[in-house]
Amino acid sequence: MKERVTLNTIPAQFLEWLVSARMRFLNDMKEGKPLKYFSAHLPVMATWREGESFPVNMTVKGIGLLPKKESLEYYTDVFEGVLAGVRTMPWNESMHKRVEVIGRLYSNIENFDSTILGGLEIFEGKALDNLRGNSYTSLLYVGMASKYNGIQYISFQVNGKVEILGKENPYYKFLLASRRLFEFDKFHLYQPDYPFGYLINVLEVRDKSPWSRTSKQPDAGDLT
Repeated sequence: MKERVTLNTIPAQFLEWLVSARMRFLNDMKEGKPLKYFSAHLPVMATWREGESFPVNMTVKGIGLLPKKESLEYYTDVFEGVLAGVRTMPWNESMHKRVEVIGRLYSNIENFDSTILGGLEIFEGKALDNLRGNSYTSLLYVGMASKYNGIQYISFQVNGKVEILGKENPYYKFLLASRRLFEFDKFHLYQPDYPFGYLINVLEVRDKSPWSRTSKQPDAGDLT
């Protein structure tokens, strides 16, 4: 089997899965359905510390897509505006406003920059310590997508170089506003602060989606 590797960008089939999975999650929230584990937002992150008996540290991080640079400030302002507007409302009653505003971003795949990912640091643990010494990381995404003939299993590894973001960075401000839209919803553990953000520059994406050996190996387009 020849491994499928894409350089410097998230391939369309995986970008579409990340977007559609988010939209399904938002719709389930809006309709009051039981929420499932959000695998498209929670990859396993691997970082490295040379010289230790077990040099690889693995943790689950909330890592998501980011808007294109030219619209980053716009969406940050819109999200912050909604948060200010619902401040005096009961949190549950504000859900539709919060879901609607993030749905504007996720309604069009062209809104996203396929060369970067981002997330917030919470616990300042081993992953952050490792990244300060070695800025490279690998993310493993695993999930499922509906297809016309059943379920398609999806798995891909994103290898990238990490920039640690301070609170004045525009990407940090977007990530914080995105998180705070749903800070008090039941699927989040409330956190008082996020000391840093992460900007992950995509260097390569390895397609690890399983397929049956009884049939031909699928082309990349078959995974959409």
